[in-house]
Amino acid sequence: MARKKQQQKPRVSGRRKAALPPERRSHEFVLNEYDAWQERQRGRNWTLDQVPFYKGKGHHAEHNPFNWHHHDFLKYYDQVYGRQCGAAGIGKLKDVGLVRVKEGAAVEHPFLKEDPDFARREGLRKVDRARLRDQQAAYAENLQQHGVKVYWIDFPDGFRGAYGPMGDAHSAGDLLFLPGGTIVPKYGSALASIAGFGRPEYLARWVFWNLGMPPLVTINGKGVWAPGVFLAEDVYCQAVGVGTNEDGLNQVLPKIKSVVSEGVRVLRILTPGWSGFDAESGVSAYANNLIAPLDVDKVLVYPAGLDKDSNWWLWSNGYKIVEVPHEEQIRDRPCNAVIIEPGLVAINAAAKGTIAAVRKAGVEVIPIECGALSAGLASATMQIWRDAGPRKFD
Repeated sequence: MARKKQQQKPRVSGRRKAALPPERRSHEFVLNEYDAWQERQRGRNWTLDQVPFYKGKGHHAEHNPFNWHHHDFLKYYDQVYGRQCGAAGIGKLKDVGLVRVKEGAAVEHPFLKEDPDFARREGLRKVDRARLRDQQAAYAENLQQHGVKVYWIDFPDGFRGAYGPMGDAHSAGDLLFLPGGTIVPKYGSALASIAGFGRPEYLARWVFWNLGMPPLVTINGKGVWAPGVFLAEDVYCQAVGVGTNEDGLNQVLPKIKSVVSEGVRVLRILTPGWSGFDAESGVSAYANNLIAPLDVDKVLVYPAGLDKDSNWWLWSNGYKIVEVPHEEQIRDRPCNAVIIEPGLVAINAAAKGTIAAVRKAGVEVIPIECGALSAGLASATMQIWRDAGPRKFD
């Protein structure tokens, strides 16, 4: 009697009928903080008295169903997702994320061979993984010594975006964290095709799955937007130019005002040129390369990168301004810094003149070796959560 053939399990196919890889390469579905929160919630003793607007047994007719129309999302989102988030301000930094640098030799992006002039003009360069990994480990240790929790993010092997291999696969600073969730950017410079279309979306996916924080806004249509910089809880700086257009900004500002404050003052920095970072002038399309908070009334600024009205606004509102020297702006991007709390900031250690000037202004500096980064500390750091911080204006 012929032996029956053993039935093989069918391979799982994707939408276009292509077989999926045998092992998952894009994400590890493991227990996370949200699962732990749900377990704690299951152990609670729940009663109707904990429900807002409940009038008690026998008083249902007194309940106004429209009360829920006035129940702010910020009053309960942490009870849904299990934690708070939001870095809209300069309060004590509590949680950050860093993309773990993979082991292996220095890697050159394939587009550097195909068109070196284009790739280098947009800031794409060979990454020294060993050096970057050592510098990243030291940076993480510094953050932890100052009471900051560090989450480690792993990009998938062979990470691909909409238009090919991802550049800057060590950057984690793409998302803007507001109370209740994130804003996911849509980049507009030429480098967007190499590093922009895919990386922010993966980070947003990672944050939602692992930390339970949803996207509040994803820039869509023909809008272009990159995160700006908060100088205080009520002051937000946004570069407008090749990195952000009016369509993108108009998608973001209503959300900032609804979850942070209607009274947020917006400093619009009109940036010239068409490059994300111009290596000769130091001008940038991104606010975090041009301005950084040092304290509620002190800022680090590369004045040549700001338009006249932006410089005037800072001076007129009583800020003490620390200027970045031109040569350090080109070489070190010291404005791409991370404020730990008012009066304490992490800055590229190579920017010695800037660090001396910041200390002279009465601000403590943590020098961080970060020469292996292609951008800077702020661009490499996912700033997830801060304590409530000071306001500049009453």
